[in-house]
Amino acid sequence: MRQYCRYCANFVTGNGDWCEELKKEVGESAARRPNKCRAFEFNEIDAFDLNRTYKPRGEGMRQSKTSEQPTLFDGFFG
Repeated sequence: MRQYCRYCANFVTGNGDWCEELKKEVGESAARRPNKCRAFEFNEIDAFDLNRTYKPRGEGMRQSKTSEQPTLFDGFFG
């Protein structure tokens, strides 16, 4: 799972963007980028949009249809 400050329980927004665990200010652009913070604690609610929840990209994506497509040699050897 990718980590974003915006989905961390330690991240607080308001007059500024602040990390409670690291005790430092975080820029909005940095909070929207993936990171590898050791203090990350997952919270599925987005800090910038409270109506939005975390949805991994892999879920609900189209499956590849290449396995169902005939190959070039299906007519010759079948």
